[in-house]
Order: sequence, then structure tokens, then C-alpha cells
Amino acid sequence: DVADHWAEEAICFMFNEGIVSGYSERNFLPNNYITRAEFLKISLLNLSYTVYPVQSASFTDVTEGDWYYAYVTFARSKGFVTGYTDGSFHPNDYITRAEAVSMILQMARIIEYQLDNFESSFSDVSGTNWFSDAVAAAVDLGIVEGYGDGIFRPTNKLTRAEAAVIAERVWEELY
Repeated sequence: DVADHWAEEAICFMFNEGIVSGYSERNFLPNNYITRAEFLKISLLNLSYTVYPVQSASFTDVTEGDWYYAYVTFARSKGFVTGYTDGSFHPNDYITRAEAVSMILQMARIIEYQLDNFESSFSDVSGTNWFSDAVAAAVDLGIVEGYGDGIFRPTNKLTRAEAAVIAERVWEELY
């Protein structure tokens, strides 16, 4: 289901590297949304982290039997994710574009990226948004881009295809 898809090349590259996987041998479902836990796993694998569970770094909604337990607890122990004020992570919620960009830059250790006099080229991203530095850095590094209509759509859910493209661009930037 990725033949002739706009993200076919990135999906196939990341699949061959063992970073992304499909729902079956024949289906990747590129236009489906990706969860916070799935994106976290892809990002950690893409950045070659050796992941292990950290019991002291759990969230209220992440338990030892969950497939994503090691990824989430490891990421929390390293300060890559902080979760929500109620102590939860919402691993099965779909990740937004702003959350994904912030998460991947945190894991790639591109966290000190500050832009003087931030001026967004996107009408829906201002310097006062919590994600503005991450979006600006990711755009500047070529990791993400906006849509043809001049907006970024930070609250849109990220698709599996977009996640594969982000992973490939981070790979190209760092390796």
C-alpha cells in the first residue's frame, strides 16, 4: 500500500533499516495516524538508542506488560519526554505534529536551538507557542516543512507516512 505514495521512498528506506514496520507483510497503512508510543519507538530506534526499561520512570498509564513500556520509561529517564501534569503519558493517543517535532529534537539532543527574533513563516505558529523553537529548528534543519498554503498545522495528527519522512530526514541530518 505504499507503491506510488508520496512517502514511498522514506517508508521503504526506514523499513529496510528496521526503524518502521507495517501492520502486516503487505500493509504499512501510511495515511493512518501514529500514536505517541509508536512515534517514540521509531525515534529511539532511528537514533540508535539502546533501550531498556526503567521502573522508576513510569507514568500512571504505562505498565510493565505494555509493549511500549521499555521505550516510554527509557525516554522518560533520559528526559526526552515529560508527559502530562496528571502523571500520564497518553501512549495510545495520536501524536500531533508539534509534539512529534518537539519529541524528536529532544531525543536528537537538538534542544538548545534558540532562534533570535523568531519569525515564523507559518501563520499558525508564533514565537509564544510552546513548540515554536522546535518547529523553527526542525524547519531550519530540513526535518519538517509546512503545507503549500503557508501553515504548519501544529495540532494536526501525524500520519505514519509523515513519521517515516521525519525519521528519514533526521537520519540524513545526523548520519
